[in-house]
Amino acid sequence: MGGQLSIVVPALNEEGRLAVTVQEAIRTAQKHLDAFELIIVNDGSTDGTFEAAEQLALRFPCVSVVHFPENRGVGAAYYEGLRLARFPYLTLIPGDNAFRQSGLEAMFPLVGRHEMIISYRANPRARTPLRLLLSRCCTTAMRMLTGCPIRDAHSLYVFPVAKARQTPRNAGYGYHIETLAALLRGGLSYAEVPVLLNPRPDSSSKVMRPGVLLRLMATMTRLYLNRLLGRRIRFVEETRLSAPNELQEAA
Repeated sequence: MGGQLSIVVPALNEEGRLAVTVQEAIRTAQKHLDAFELIIVNDGSTDGTFEAAEQLALRFPCVSVVHFPENRGVGAAYYEGLRLARFPYLTLIPGDNAFRQSGLEAMFPLVGRHEMIISYRANPRARTPLRLLLSRCCTTAMRMLTGCPIRDAHSLYVFPVAKARQTPRNAGYGYHIETLAALLRGGLSYAEVPVLLNPRPDSSSKVMRPGVLLRLMATMTRLYLNRLLGRRIRFVEETRLSAPNELQEAA
């Protein structure tokens, strides 16, 4: 068996896919983890997601449910799960069953053995061409920002809860970019594992909305500018500190 994990499952109008997502996560967790919980965050759904989530909570003692009265976004769902998490590691699994169970089988045995787990999608062409382009741009930007040669900056992750709670908050879709960048730049060790996407994973995704894309771009731009500013400040400080020594040598 392995570590202890809090699993957050955000769901917006996922009445038909929520049960299979949750059941696959539970089956995999039971095989590979010492302890776990699963937190469903119903993000203001207007279909039967409320009832589906409550039925799952009745069926499985490890499941708890949070209902947002209105749609607040996946970032808000992540932070609610992070706030409630009872175990030292946390992962977020979309409620739309975008990822195959085999990916969880690869990730869960590593929980607790590494500070962080970063998955990469081994069949990225299951995405639409536009979504694939977005993912590649995001990954390239993350590599430039952190100096870490990760394979995918837009997949499934396992974060250490204590350190994730210390990272800057980003209530939008860029929550994972903000967290991943902060933890990688903090020097956390990580393992990379392949995961597979189910067919048509983007059929219910909200990430391609223009407003979401603009906020993602704004997040990456802000992080990169902050990094450049930090480098400039360090350069100025190092120059100032070295100036007295240079004056003494000249004397």
